[in-house]
Amino acid sequence: MPIKAQMEQLQRVTSLSVALEWVTGCPDLAGRDTVLKLIGEEVSTTIQGVIYSAESKGGGGAEMA
Repeated sequence: MPIKAQMEQLQRVTSLSVALEWVTGCPDLAGRDTVLKLIGEEVSTTIQGVIYSAESKGGGGAEMA
């Protein structure tokens, strides 16, 4: 995955983090829990994609710092 795509994925995580601020003010507890789970899954999936890409390019990622 090109570095540009990795950066776009990380920007997506940043956007999702901003969405968390909005969710914390949601008065509907069931809705809040559902949206928090969805955001958490999305963040996790995106980060794992970036990690996988970096590790596959860098031979384990240990060289990247």
